[in-house]
Amino acid sequence: MKQLLKRWWEGNYVPPRNDPNDSVFILQGDYDKHWTSKVAHALAGFWLKYWQWCMGFGLAVIGLIFRH
Repeated sequence: MKQLLKRWWEGNYVPPRNDPNDSVFILQGDYDKHWTSKVAHALAGFWLKYWQWCMGFGLAVIGLIFRH
C-alpha cells in the first residue's frame, strides 16, 4: 500500500526522448503525475505556504457557527 501511494504521489517516470543522430542528449527524465496527484500537490503546497491563514480562517468560521 505504501508503494502504491508513493507511486501515485510521485507519478510515472517518463524517460527522456533523445534522437540517436543528435549531438546533444538529455539525461534526466520527468514524472507524469495523475491529475488527482497534481491537485493534492497544489493543496499541500498552499497549506504549507499559508497554514497560519488557513487555521485563523477556519477558527473564525467555527466561531461564527457556534456563536449562538
